[in-house]
Amino acid sequence: MSTVVVIAPLKYGAYAQAKALVDTGPPFDPERTPLLRHEVWLSGNEVVFVFEGGNARAAVQELIGDTTVWHAALAWRKLVAGRPRVAELAYAWRREPTLADTA
Repeated sequence: MSTVVVIAPLKYGAYAQAKALVDTGPPFDPERTPLLRHEVWLSGNEVVFVFEGGNARAAVQELIGDTTVWHAALAWRKLVAGRPRVAELAYAWRREPTLADTA
């Protein structure tokens, strides 16, 4: 399992437009990718895209080559204040859920 996290700074005041883009859903069908998880996180000044799957990097590279994704990227380009960057995992902790956690 691998995860790719892409972070992009948002222009001042772009949160509402970014939220509207996210609310329309991804510009691809996640079910037609090898991804197991895709999330988008928003703060007042950043957007964070999370891609997780068996080979998330290869899946993201394939998506980048998709013209539909390129068209969506053009909409994001108007909202992004700088170059997106890929975050590297520095620490992770996970506990397997128990029956008590699911109640």
